[in-house]
Amino acid sequence: MTSWADVFNAFDGPTELGRAIGVDRRHAAVMKVRGSIPPSYWSRLVAAGKPGITFDLLAELAAPPQRSTEAAE
Repeated sequence: MTSWADVFNAFDGPTELGRAIGVDRRHAAVMKVRGSIPPSYWSRLVAAGKPGITFDLLAELAAPPQRSTEAAE
């Protein structure tokens, strides 16, 4: 998994992801459009037991992109 879209795909979309984390399908759909899932839902995502969805993965996806030091020079 390399993106938030992959996380949603692991749940077959926002409806199932919403059920797994206890939110309405529309709320989960908004998360999908935004391309992120708030950390307050991460424990529920991990607890759902989907292969590859770990706290480390979620933190990596949420981290801001690394800026190249070469670009700053």
